[in-house]
Amino acid sequence: MKMWAVQQHLVRNRPDKHTKRRTEMATTAAEAKSNKGSDLSKYESEIRNDMAELKKDIAALTKTMGEYGKARADDLQGRASDWSDEMLAESRRTVKKLGKQVSRLEKDMEAQVREHPLQWFLGALGLGLMVTILMRRNHD
Repeated sequence: MKMWAVQQHLVRNRPDKHTKRRTEMATTAAEAKSNKGSDLSKYESEIRNDMAELKKDIAALTKTMGEYGKARADDLQGRASDWSDEMLAESRRTVKKLGKQVSRLEKDMEAQVREHPLQWFLGALGLGLMVTILMRRNHD
């Protein structure tokens, strides 16, 4: 009797053609999903790696741009300092030249006054009278 029970159990639980086919299809679909999942996982991993690289590149670029900006500012500051030093030196040279010219004119005028004192006196007197007349007109 036991044999009969085993045979009945096998007959009842035996997979039919459709069940076998459904099992194969489910297995194939699961394998495909598994493969797609691993492909997707692979792509996601690559994307994450690329994004991490981009992040590092952007950080490096930002650092480089900052260093370039600082170097450029330092260069321009140095140039401005050099330019202002040059302008200051040029101004000093010009003032020195003007001082020499004024000194030379003063000496020349003094020599002229010594050579022609009467003419200079009369010229100064005439100039004084003209200034006085002009000031009286503007006052009235």
